[in-house]
Amino acid sequence: MASTQPRASVLAAAILSLAASAQASDFFVANDGNDGNSGRTISQPFSSVQRAVNAAVAGDTIYLRAGTWREPVTIAKAGTAAAPIVIAAYAGEKPVLKGSAVAAGWSATATAGVWKKTGWSVASQQVFVDGLPQQQIGVPSTFYSGPASDGTTMITPIGTGVADLAPGSFCYVAVEQALYLRLRDGGDPNGHLIEASVLRRILFMDATASHVVVRGIGFRHSSTGSFQVGGAAIELADDCTLDGCDAQWCDFAAVSMGYQRSRSRLIGCTVSNNGDSGVTAPDSRSFEIRGCTVADNNYRSFNTQWHAGGIKATSNAWGTIDSCAITGNRGVGVWFDYAASGNQIVVSANRIENNFGNGAGIMFEASANGVLVDNLIIGNDRRGIYVSASDNVSVWHNVVRGTKTQTAIDISGMPRAGKTLRHIEVMNNIVADSVCQDDLMIVKENGGDILDIRCDYNLFYRTSGTVSLWWGLDGRGGWAGTRYSTVAAWQTAFGTTHSRQADPRLGTGLVPSTDSPAVDAGIPRSAVATDYAGNARIAGATCD
Repeated sequence: MASTQPRASVLAAAILSLAASAQASDFFVANDGNDGNSGRTISQPFSSVQRAVNAAVAGDTIYLRAGTWREPVTIAKAGTAAAPIVIAAYAGEKPVLKGSAVAAGWSATATAGVWKKTGWSVASQQVFVDGLPQQQIGVPSTFYSGPASDGTTMITPIGTGVADLAPGSFCYVAVEQALYLRLRDGGDPNGHLIEASVLRRILFMDATASHVVVRGIGFRHSSTGSFQVGGAAIELADDCTLDGCDAQWCDFAAVSMGYQRSRSRLIGCTVSNNGDSGVTAPDSRSFEIRGCTVADNNYRSFNTQWHAGGIKATSNAWGTIDSCAITGNRGVGVWFDYAASGNQIVVSANRIENNFGNGAGIMFEASANGVLVDNLIIGNDRRGIYVSASDNVSVWHNVVRGTKTQTAIDISGMPRAGKTLRHIEVMNNIVADSVCQDDLMIVKENGGDILDIRCDYNLFYRTSGTVSLWWGLDGRGGWAGTRYSTVAAWQTAFGTTHSRQADPRLGTGLVPSTDSPAVDAGIPRSAVATDYAGNARIAGATCD
C-alpha cells in the first residue's frame, strides 16, 4: 500500500495556511488615536505607527489614516511570501511620515532679521519654512568637515556661520545648541510653520525584517548627515517592497535598497527633490526599481563626482532598473560604481533626461555584466552613456539624443588600477542631435586590459551633417586619437561596415517613423524581446 504521509503533510500545510489567513488582523493608526486602544477597529485606532508595527504579525495589515507622524519607525519582524506584513494608506487618504520636528519659540537676535532657537540638540540638515527649503550655511556636520575616504570633496559649504546668513537660510551652532534662521522677507518665524529635520531615519527595516510591504505612504525630511556620511531616510530589507510611495525632501538619499540585502523592490514610487540622491543600492542584491519617478535630486549640491544624482548602486550591487523616469537630477541619472559581483545588471526602458551638473545619463563605472537596453537618454550633461573600466557590457537599442558638453556614448575610463575594459558591445543605437564634442568615443584595444570592443549597426546624425566619432589611445597614450567627421571614415578605420549616418526621423515619443533609415537596420539580439514601450520587437516597415 502506498504511504499516506505525503498527502497528510500537504493537508496539514494547507490547514495551517488557512488558519494563518483566518487569523490575519487589520490595525488602524490615526493622529487622534491612542496607543492604549485595541487598534483593531477604525473607531479605536492607535496613535503611533510603531505601536501598530509592534502588534502586527505575518499577514496583518496596518492602515494609516490621513495625517502627519513625526516618529522613527523600526521594523524588526518578518512576514512571509504568502502573508506579508503590510503598512498602507487607508483608502483615499494620504498619511505622511516626517523626520522633522516643529521648531517654535524663536527669539530675535541683535542682527536684524536673524532669529534663534535654543535648546536644539541636533545638527539639523534641513529647515523648511511653510514647506519651502532654506539654504544651509556652513559645514553640514562633523561628518562632512573633510574629504571622503577616497579624498574626494563631498560638499562645498556656503559660508561659515551666523554672520553669513542671507535671506532664506539657516545654520546650526553646535556649541550653543542653537538653530539660527533668516526668513526670505526678514520677518518673524514665529508666525510660520518651521520644520527642522532631526531623525537619522524615518523607516528602518533591520536585518530580521523580511516580506514587508509599504504602500501609498508619503515620507518627508531627514537628518542622516547629523549621524553619518551618506545614508537614507528609508532602508529596505530582504524581500521588502515600497509600492506607490512618495519620498521627497530628505537630506541625503530618500531610499536605500538595503546594505547587503536581497530582493528589495521599489515599485511605482516618486523619489524626488532629495538632498543628494533619490535611491542608493549599497551592495544590494537582486534589487528591483520599476516604474518610478526619480527627479530633481541633489538640491543641496553635493559633489557630483563623489556621490549624487538619481540612482547610485555600489559595492557589488546588482539588480534591475526598468521603466522609470529619471530626470533633472544634479548628477548622474543611473550610476553603477564598483558593481562587479558577476551577476547581471539590467537598465532597461527608462527615460533618462536632462540630468546635469557634469554627470551623465548612465554611468557604468568599474563594474561588470551590464545590459543597458531600450533606454531614451535625452539632453544629459557631459555624457549620455559612459562605460568606464568595465567588463561584459551590452549597450543595445538606446536612443541617445541631444547630449551636452562631452560625449554621447563613451567607452573608455582606462587605465584604472585592477580594472579592465573587455567584452563591450555597442549595437543598434541611435545617436542624434548631439551638442557635445563627440557622438562616440572608444579607446583602442591593446591586447591586454582593453579587449574585444565591438561597435556596429548604430545610426549617427547631426543636423549640421558632420558627426564626430573619436577612436584613439587611452590615458597611457596621452589620449592621442582621431576624430572622424563621417561614419564612413570612422568605419574604415575601425573595421566595421553596418553603421549609418542619416536623419533617424524620430516621431512622437522618439519612435522612428516608418520611413526611418533605422528600420530593419540593426542586428537581432535574442536577449532583447521588447522595445521601450514594452512591445515585441518586430521586423519590417512597422516600427517598434
